[in-house]
Amino acid sequence: MASPNLIRRGGLAVLLAGAFFIVEAAAGPFIEDLHWAFHALDSPAHAFLAVGLVGLYLWQKGQERFGWLGTVGVILIVTASVVISLGGLAIVFVDGVLRTEAEVLNDIVHPLELVVMIGAVLFGMATMRVNVLPSGGALLIIIGALVYFGIKIVGVGPEWLISVAVAILGAGWAWLGQALWSESGESAQQPKRVR
Repeated sequence: MASPNLIRRGGLAVLLAGAFFIVEAAAGPFIEDLHWAFHALDSPAHAFLAVGLVGLYLWQKGQERFGWLGTVGVILIVTASVVISLGGLAIVFVDGVLRTEAEVLNDIVHPLELVVMIGAVLFGMATMRVNVLPSGGALLIIIGALVYFGIKIVGVGPEWLISVAVAILGAGWAWLGQALWSESGESAQQPKRVR
């Protein structure tokens, strides 16, 4: 059994990831010309998400209904988020410090955002099925990811809606993170259903 403190700290990390995504969404229109500044917010958001998702996963994995859907979602999110975080830090250094274009890094990092969104939909669906964390937070994650995916791939809306999608996604992650963080150490050993 995983340590209750590890699980709770995972909740705090996901809460921080959600906060970074919300700040990134709010700052997006003001920093769109400063590509490195966007990645200065996006890299820590994905780093916190990758670390914190382990706590959310450990909290729910013992539930029969979490299944392969949630596990695949976690693997997609964590793997892509680690690469996005490291690539984003490299972009901050190359673009922000060295003042040169990091086109190759951008071509690697940006498509991985879509992998995170696919994982977020799968993880959100599994979280709603298990119902030990707030379903409202999971629903926000699914909605934010689908809106982001729709704009980036299908082109169904204006570009500024991406910031709205990221804010919705961030709110969902923050909600789930806060719910897990607020659990007591004793109850972190045995998840209970949240209505």
